[in-house]
Amino acid sequence: MSALPEFLHISATRRLDEFCHNAGQHPVKPRLLGYRITGLQVYLFEVRKGTSKAATSRELPMAQLRFSLELNQWSLHHQNGSHWQLYLNIGPTLELDKLLTAISQDPLRFFWHD
Repeated sequence: MSALPEFLHISATRRLDEFCHNAGQHPVKPRLLGYRITGLQVYLFEVRKGTSKAATSRELPMAQLRFSLELNQWSLHHQNGSHWQLYLNIGPTLELDKLLTAISQDPLRFFWHD
């Protein structure tokens, strides 16, 4: 299984940490976000606390970011049922920040769970 090149992994981790931190600082609707980097894919999720007395929480999938080594580009995917589908509102890009901005703005309401 391929993995992100080290410099790209470090850069992506820095940007994702900042993205997740900023979501938690939102004045109206703060959220707890997390991510997992697996191979060439980043899984972004929202952590929701359970409503029962047990201190359980669950991860709600938000987005998947895929890196193509051949094209040196990131692409954004949203969950459609049980599979991930390419998000067509923004094309593949060299800049991870563009995709994180698209997730933040979410004009088509694919990423944020209310």
